[in-house]
Amino acid sequence: MTQYPYTNPFAPRQTNSISWVQGIEGAKAFTLMPRENVVLMDSEVNDIFYIKICDDIGRCTLRKFKYYEEIDEPSKPNIDLSEYVKRSELEELLKERSRHEPTVSANKPNGTVQSTSYDKQNAPKQS
Repeated sequence: MTQYPYTNPFAPRQTNSISWVQGIEGAKAFTLMPRENVVLMDSEVNDIFYIKICDDIGRCTLRKFKYYEEIDEPSKPNIDLSEYVKRSELEELLKERSRHEPTVSANKPNGTVQSTSYDKQNAPKQS
């Protein structure tokens, strides 16, 4: 009588490999032993691959994936915003400035300067 070495049928036996197939039909026809799994690259479509897994009783499941290259975006420069003025502050400064500047009147000939809220006592004398 021939004796065979004891093998535990429940021992994890995983064979991980990558193989090439022609489309989904090639992936379905790819045979596996129980407790094997494989990555199947599609030779017809460049961005498709399949993962085929066989369980303990020999039943296979096939999953289809699409992959793409992930490109890192360049990092944005670190800008110190403390040196910049806020919009509300800028608008307030512009309003304050416009109250103290003389304006050019379109109604007067030759665009003479007309004072708005300008202190006439401190204004330069015109000759």
